[in-house]
Amino acid sequence: MIPVRCEPVTVDTYEAVIALDVGPGQRGFVAPNVRSLADAWAYPTADPLALLHGSELIGFALLHPSEDAPGTVSLSRYMIDRRFQGRRLGHAGLAAVLDRARAAGHTRMRLSVVPGNHVAFRLYRAAGFGETGDLDDGEIVLTRDLTPADATTSPGA
Repeated sequence: MIPVRCEPVTVDTYEAVIALDVGPGQRGFVAPNVRSLADAWAYPTADPLALLHGSELIGFALLHPSEDAPGTVSLSRYMIDRRFQGRRLGHAGLAAVLDRARAAGHTRMRLSVVPGNHVAFRLYRAAGFGETGDLDDGEIVLTRDLTPADATTSPGA
């Protein structure tokens, strides 16, 4: 399988990123990418990422370094376009995002999931995330360490 890679969203790719969409039953679980790109503009330390499988744009991720917890990065948005779902590309994309965060020197990743988003829970649990017991705006908070030797970041995880 061709691996998924992350590339910064650029002036050449932002319109295609905005056009990505989840399935109708998933729209309540993740903000539209146009909102995420606006957030990235408002927060200059954010890292908006296009997820590519070969030459195809398949998804989007948005990372925010934590101001309160040195070494921690938040995955505030993660989505795979509806046309590419069901092919384990979500797992491969998440592995690429974890690798990028690790390469940037982050040692922990934090994210939150809307209750009822069972697909996201399965994905994040398979990638080694665990619930903290905390809520963030009603969303369930999960974290995981970003240790270099961690095998759960492989695309098949």
